[in-house]
Amino acid sequence: MYSQCFINKQSTFRKRTFWYLGCLVLMSCITACSTPAQRLDMRAEDYGMQRRVLLGDAFNHIAYVKISRPESHRLHVYIEGDGRPWLGGKYISKDPTTKRPLALSLAKLDPENVLYLGRPCYMGLEQDGICNEKYWTSARYSAAVTASMSAALKQVVDEYDIRVTSLIGYSGGGSLAMLMASDTYAPIIPTLESVVTLSANLDVAAWVKMHRYLPLSESLDPMQLGYTSGINFLHYSGAEDDNIPPSHLLKFVEKHGGQYKIFDDADHSCCWVELWPELLAQEVESLGRVAE
Repeated sequence: MYSQCFINKQSTFRKRTFWYLGCLVLMSCITACSTPAQRLDMRAEDYGMQRRVLLGDAFNHIAYVKISRPESHRLHVYIEGDGRPWLGGKYISKDPTTKRPLALSLAKLDPENVLYLGRPCYMGLEQDGICNEKYWTSARYSAAVTASMSAALKQVVDEYDIRVTSLIGYSGGGSLAMLMASDTYAPIIPTLESVVTLSANLDVAAWVKMHRYLPLSESLDPMQLGYTSGINFLHYSGAEDDNIPPSHLLKFVEKHGGQYKIFDDADHSCCWVELWPELLAQEVESLGRVAE
C-alpha cells in the first residue's frame, strides 16, 4: 500500500512537472512568434497602462496611458527612438517598431501621469491609411509626423484636463520632442512647460554626415528651428555614446541654450533606465515646476 501510494505521488509530480514545462515552452513560442507591436501591448498591460488609438493629423497613433495622479493635472509624455527603419543598413524594414522600447521602460518608473505616444505608422500601423516607408525613413521627422504627434497629444491633454505637460524623448524620440516644442508646433500644446531628451538626435545633418547615412531629405532638423523662452529644456547625453556623440549636444546647446548633463559611464542606451528614478526625482520634476 505504501509503495503504491509513493509511486502514484511520483507519477503525479512528473505529470505536473511536464505540464509546467509545456506551458513555459508554449509561452516562449508565443512570445517569439509575436510581433514587436504585440510585445509592446503585453508589456504596457503589465505596467498597468491602457492602450489607446488616437487620431492625430491624418495619422492614427497607438498610445498607452496611465493616470496615477489625476489631481496633479500633469502629464509626462514619453516618445520612443527610431526603432528599426532599416535592416542591416541595406533594406527598408517592413515594420519599424522597436524591439527594445527603452522609453516605455522609463515610463514604467514614473509615478506621475504618463503617456507613451507612438509615432505614425509604428506599433502595428505600418499599413494604416496613408502610411508608407518614407514615414520611418526619409520623412521620420517630417512636418506631417510632427503635426500629427502634436494633435494626438492635444486630445489626451484636453481629455484629462492636463495643465502642465512635459515631453521626454529618447534618441530619435528626442528629435520629435524638440520639433513638437519648436516655435511652429508648440502653440498646438499650450500646456507644454518642459522638454527632456536622452541621447537625442538634435543635429540631424551632423548625425547623417558622421554615419554616412542617406539624407533625411523630407525631415525637419531640430538644430535649424527656433524655440520660445517659455519652455524649459534639459538634455542628457552619455560620454560613451558613439551613435550620437556629446559633441552634437554641445553644439546644439551653444546655439539654442538649455540645461544639459553628460554622464561619464553612459552610452546610447546604457544606463538610462538605472539612472532614471533619481533623475526624475531630483531634476525632471523640478524642471517642470520652474515655469509655474
